[in-house]
Amino acid sequence: MGRALPLVAACAAVMLAPVPDAAAHVPDDRIVLRPGDGITFTAADPAPGWCSVAAIGYDREDRLVAITAGHCRQTGSSAVWKVGEQARGPIGTETAIHSPGSVDPLGMPTDAAPDYAVILLAETTVRGSNTSAPDADGEVVVLESIGSLPDGDQDIGRHCAAGYTTGIVCGPAPLVDALDGAGTRDVLVNPNSVNSWLVMRQGDSGGPLVRTGTDEWLGLTVGYRPNDVRFAVYQRADRIVEDLDAQGGLGAGFTLVCTP
Repeated sequence: MGRALPLVAACAAVMLAPVPDAAAHVPDDRIVLRPGDGITFTAADPAPGWCSVAAIGYDREDRLVAITAGHCRQTGSSAVWKVGEQARGPIGTETAIHSPGSVDPLGMPTDAAPDYAVILLAETTVRGSNTSAPDADGEVVVLESIGSLPDGDQDIGRHCAAGYTTGIVCGPAPLVDALDGAGTRDVLVNPNSVNSWLVMRQGDSGGPLVRTGTDEWLGLTVGYRPNDVRFAVYQRADRIVEDLDAQGGLGAGFTLVCTP
């Protein structure tokens, strides 16, 4: 039987020292990095390719980090730029903290290994946000806490994915039951991943999956596995946090930023 883990810590506001009146109105002109933003590994503009960011937060050493898909990782020490703002310089660097995920002989993602990578951000030039950029309809996703679901078929209600290529897509799908004929629930929760019907495209890898009623970060986009009507595969967020805590280094004690 599957088990439900308690929610991991909610986002933590950064406590700032009082600012003197003379500096109180100095604008914060740092690059804002949001869930679903695109990241790339070259300063070229337009970027020849990109992935997306799932979540931004602090580890227990107060280092600002971002989490993306492990299969997006390049050298492990490459500079990282925000897509669309390459001219402003890199936002951080890749790190050795990652898990590459796993695929079958056809290249389809499997559940054998987690799929995530940690980016160390330069806080002097980057400000993290817990709110995605709005889509054309004003829809956003907000990450307030890290959720955990019991294994197996689950009804979780409205949930959305965000990625730089596709933007924001939400479910559940009204036709899932009709297509499957067996009463398929909203998602299928596996040991490392969550399957949903939501649509994604190339470049959305690493973007967040969010339960909108509770603003829980549930996972990040991995790819497709067409063995279920819920063919989109998302790495479980709680498994990422567990893995980071077990390693005890960069990213351990990860807590989402609270600021929009």
